[in-house]
Amino acid sequence: MDFWKMPLEDLRQAAAEATAQRHARRVTYVVNRNANFSRICTVGCAFCGFGKRPGTVGATADRIDEVVARVGQTPWVTEVCLQGGIDPGLKPEYYFDLVRALREAFPWMHLHAFSPMEIDSLCEKAGCEPEEMMSKLRAAGVGTIPGTAAEILVDEVRQKISRNKLPAARWVEIVRAAHRAGVRSSATILFGHVERWQDIRSHFEVLLKVQEETGGFTEFVPLAFVPYQNRLGGILAGRAGGMKVLEERIRKRAMRLYPLARMVLGQAIPNLQTSWVKLGVGGAVESLSWGCNDFGGTLYEEAITRSSGGKHGERLEPERIEEAIREAGYVPSERSTLYGQVKKVFPLVNKSCQPLVEEHRIQRIATINPN
Repeated sequence: MDFWKMPLEDLRQAAAEATAQRHARRVTYVVNRNANFSRICTVGCAFCGFGKRPGTVGATADRIDEVVARVGQTPWVTEVCLQGGIDPGLKPEYYFDLVRALREAFPWMHLHAFSPMEIDSLCEKAGCEPEEMMSKLRAAGVGTIPGTAAEILVDEVRQKISRNKLPAARWVEIVRAAHRAGVRSSATILFGHVERWQDIRSHFEVLLKVQEETGGFTEFVPLAFVPYQNRLGGILAGRAGGMKVLEERIRKRAMRLYPLARMVLGQAIPNLQTSWVKLGVGGAVESLSWGCNDFGGTLYEEAITRSSGGKHGERLEPERIEEAIREAGYVPSERSTLYGQVKKVFPLVNKSCQPLVEEHRIQRIATINPN
């Protein structure tokens, strides 16, 4: 069956049935937080409002102790996602020391750290190949890596939206190296800008090939383009005849892309994650009927989407996520980064945390295998 040519309603129905067959009514989520450690970036992606050129207003990087202190404000999270700009001022030692500091301060937290673009930059700075770099990062305490910087894995498209980003083949090389080193990753796509459906199809084919080789992808996360405060959004809104028209075009693409992802990728990558940051809570709930079985995370510190004008906030408490899932007729289930069960305990809070911070919520801390 050619899912790419199916009528939308038939496709969505098929995706809903396939999701129910694999996941029943269970929808997972993770209690996590972001920790963006540098806003300095030399890449200059047209779709990004977060990165700042060195020496410009807002081009700042955080000390390691500052990052640790921020993470200490939410000691109950089970995962920390570390990402920053491609900052020429940060040496490889900074990344290793940051990971070690967080592992020492919060041994119960899984570190989901550094995109393939960051790892590519680290390899260049350190003068080593991806396999060696991934071994070093794993030894320092990195548990998984985010499969971001993928955008569209077609170089023609990448040249249009981010000509300085690593080529598609290099992204694949780094992800494969991570998987071979025992470090799994998510997989993503950025949609709703200049890509064509044939580009999305090519992107899916690349992901399927990698997954068949390594089995290392934990989930697939479609990310809708946020057009409000970046160069690309202004250009596309002008071409489309206004921001409202562009918004509707992005929404229509999402309505078809999510069920396509379930049907095309679902056997190989069974977890399909929605994004309340991109779609809003209502949109994320709606996407559960399009094939999604994972609601994403609490985030607590979402800066990248907000920097492009994202309208849906920077955090979502676990209670609100569970409420939204239940109201939609599904059963919420907290998970670990690797989609395992979360064991509730009450560990000793490291002295770097505030021992009394929301004590009733510290009960949510989980001890899970960081690797």
